[in-house]
Amino acid sequence: MEIIVPAIIGLSLIWLIGRGVPWNAKLVTVVVTLAVILLIVVLEQGGYWPEELRRR
Repeated sequence: MEIIVPAIIGLSLIWLIGRGVPWNAKLVTVVVTLAVILLIVVLEQGGYWPEELRRR
């Protein structure tokens, strides 16, 4: 459940920045953003994320 808040923040920023942008460009941006967030969470949970960047 740690992913919900960053995902909501990221999606709201994409919405604010992307007003007036075509829907297909918004969709690609949303998919890429969620993939990056998911990748970071998976790497952190798997122990592959650098120790100095981990949350305490």
